[in-house]
Amino acid sequence: MSLSVLDYLLWFAAPALQIAILFFMVKRKLRAEFPFFFSYTLLQVLTVAVLFTIYRISPSNYFYAYWTSSALGVMLGFAVIQEVFMYAIRPYTGLRDLGAKLFRWAAFVLLLVGALLAVSGSGMSSKQLVLAIVDVERAIRLMQCGLLLFIFLFSSSLGLTWKNFASGMALGYGVFAATNLVMYSLRSQLGHGWDSSVSYITTAAYNLSVLIWLGYSAIPESARQRVRTDFTYRPIFDRWNQAAMSLIAPVAASEAIGSEHAYLSELERTVETIMAQSANETAKNQIH
Repeated sequence: MSLSVLDYLLWFAAPALQIAILFFMVKRKLRAEFPFFFSYTLLQVLTVAVLFTIYRISPSNYFYAYWTSSALGVMLGFAVIQEVFMYAIRPYTGLRDLGAKLFRWAAFVLLLVGALLAVSGSGMSSKQLVLAIVDVERAIRLMQCGLLLFIFLFSSSLGLTWKNFASGMALGYGVFAATNLVMYSLRSQLGHGWDSSVSYITTAAYNLSVLIWLGYSAIPESARQRVRTDFTYRPIFDRWNQAAMSLIAPVAASEAIGSEHAYLSELERTVETIMAQSANETAKNQIH
């Protein structure tokens, strides 16, 4: 099957932009902060080079190479979700530790479900492996959409600016994941006659996501600071954090109360004290 000029453009646009992302991540010192995303981006660049070579030399092996690389990309994509989530809740030690445990269990469940789907039926065929990879990928796309929604709803409470690189990662993944899920649903309803159009739209959406990541990676460090100027303190996050610490390490949580690890609780009590004093002064003035 010959490729058109548009096919070549869509195929090589993403890796060309991702090479620039790798450059900016090293230059802006983002590689150490987001190692999984750096590895994911590097994998995508190498994958395109390998797949194109296999497509030109041995087309019969392209199917296996494509789905192998897709499985690797799905696993790294899950790791990136955890990376962004941990960065977002970094101020809350208890929630971060609890989140790490939940992500490990989620990874185990996804692998177990994928393995069961692959071996179900009459043996383990290539078609079943593909279906297993696709099902796990759809689950991770839903998680990526959820991550974007989480950042959108709680960015102010977490002190996370939309100029921050973690927010850009969530935005890029959210755009592609939402498009991918919609196109997957449409393909099952419209039939295989629309496969080509769906593939073009999905690829274009991924290129858009890569453009978003490139823009965020190029933002100077001074402009992509984590903390918002309109930071909004939410006591509920502190309560969740204390509850999570109690679940993970009850003794450590009890020892942390009143220490520097409970600074958010102290802040809450300070705010309540100031408000009470202000109310008392207002009442005294009204009496006089």
